[in-house]
Amino acid sequence: MNVQRLFPLSLSLITAAVLSACATQNIPTASKTESVVQPKSTSIPSRRADSESKVLSDYSQYQSAIDAAKRGDDAWVQQFLSQASDSAMAENVRNEWLKTLGARGQWDLFRQEFGKLNAAGVAQEVQCYADLSSGNDSKAAELVRVTGKLPAGCTRLVESAAASGRLNTNDAWRRVRGLLSNSQTTDARNLAAALGSPFEGGAQGATEYSLLSVIGKDARKSASAAATLSDMESGLSREQRSFAWGVLGHYHAQSQNMPTALSYYGRVSDRKQLTDEQLEWYARAALRLQRWDGLASVIQHMPEKLQKDPTWQYWLGRSFAAQGKSSQAKEMYEKAAASGRNFYAVLAGEELGRRINTRNNVSDADARDVRRMSEDGAIKRALVLFKNSQSNGDSKMRRQAQAEWRFATRDFNEDNLLTAAQVAFDNQFYDMAINSADRTDHKLNYKLRYISPFKDLTVRYAAQAGIDPAWVYGLIRQESRFVMGAQSSVGAQGLMQVMPATAREIAGKIGMSSSELYTMDGNIRMGTWYMADAKRRLQNNEVMATAGYNAGPGRARNWQASMPLEGAIYAETIPFTETRDYVKKVMTNATYYASLFKQANTSLKQRMGVVPGK
Repeated sequence: MNVQRLFPLSLSLITAAVLSACATQNIPTASKTESVVQPKSTSIPSRRADSESKVLSDYSQYQSAIDAAKRGDDAWVQQFLSQASDSAMAENVRNEWLKTLGARGQWDLFRQEFGKLNAAGVAQEVQCYADLSSGNDSKAAELVRVTGKLPAGCTRLVESAAASGRLNTNDAWRRVRGLLSNSQTTDARNLAAALGSPFEGGAQGATEYSLLSVIGKDARKSASAAATLSDMESGLSREQRSFAWGVLGHYHAQSQNMPTALSYYGRVSDRKQLTDEQLEWYARAALRLQRWDGLASVIQHMPEKLQKDPTWQYWLGRSFAAQGKSSQAKEMYEKAAASGRNFYAVLAGEELGRRINTRNNVSDADARDVRRMSEDGAIKRALVLFKNSQSNGDSKMRRQAQAEWRFATRDFNEDNLLTAAQVAFDNQFYDMAINSADRTDHKLNYKLRYISPFKDLTVRYAAQAGIDPAWVYGLIRQESRFVMGAQSSVGAQGLMQVMPATAREIAGKIGMSSSELYTMDGNIRMGTWYMADAKRRLQNNEVMATAGYNAGPGRARNWQASMPLEGAIYAETIPFTETRDYVKKVMTNATYYASLFKQANTSLKQRMGVVPGK
């Protein structure tokens, strides 16, 4: 059915209905249901509040203190920390200083300052230096299983444990291979030497280094890589062969050469050599080809951590269902559905005959508690920075406001999280309202989780463009979290994160000035037009349009299969991690918004639909 043809006939009705449904979205209130849970009496924090001038003074010195910590200017850092309040700024400066102290081996001062850190705020590299100073190998035993780049302090910890013979050597050599495959040759060389078999002159080290001709970033792309590995196999251990075939399988799976990928993965005799990412792409290759029995086997041989991921719980359930194992399928769906409100939890729930429920199960935060929370020193610091960043257009200050908010709320129980979310919402700190409300598992306020500010503009321009306003809200929530002045690292702007070059193109087509990109009205108008245009260009498919909005329409087309493909399979096999995550979150968001807006289409599986073949 051509939605575009039907749209003009129903435009006014759609607009009126959605506006009515959204009418209360700007002031979240609890739904009146029998399941409402009354909030328990809880202690609102009352940390000492600094004056606005003190907060701004700390911020003005903050970057200089970070720079001083990195260059080892101990006196400067000590002066800053002596007068700075307990805050994300102070914690970050202390972490950076501790990294420098650890690198310099100043262990007495390191241990003194390390003791002042809250356990929740210890940076990974700082913990590595702490373990290095105390001779604790437990962290090294975990880190050696990581095959990618680690911070300098963690690399030192692993190498120290390796040199002392305190690591599982199989894990350590697997890390050497991983480093080689990621072009981290220096770290690989140092670890091999620490293991007692250097690349030059060591029997195993030399063999490991020879794998570069197959697993290196350029080598794995060669059409002859598989033939080269086959020729080498007789001189390789079972572990070395398995890792190398895993690298080739992973490369071809990400390139969407799925039959080839499965062929190479099939030559892996020791699956323990595969990294988590390689295993997940093994599963995605089988999924893309809908080889359900093979998919089940891959998932069931994953490490426990991955088997507990709702992604693989859901697809294992689907695999069981495809094989007629209904009771086993139901068991896996129940596990995935219990994981929360993520993409696969929702899909699993639908397989069990359930629909998402957006009725709040807790009443609104007490007004007195909201006032008290807004006066808490740590919350107030975040709000001071946020409001000043808004008035000054200072994106760095805004990011620090976000950091201070996370610092202020990180130990909050669910009642306090919802109270804090209301404070953030009342102050138009929308992204942190979502951040706080999203972190509750039992007490749920969906109108704070899925806020819908700017409803008049958003619904109007969605209607003009002929697209679903729930989809627009789902995208904005993921793109900017309703941050009006948001700017990405690549220059995307505003609520809908439109690139300036794209804005110029859009403006020329619909009679706008490209400068309107930087206004709320213009940004939403441009963004909704672009969403509609992407949908028209991509076979009127919302899933492809969402992928195209993030990664470009050309890539969205390249990711199509030759035959029609279930939307969820298309999404899960997108090669770009960012885009794969983005599509799943936008479409889940859209489904929740559709429910809140009382729309008929509240099934995520139906919304994902089928992506047409090329």
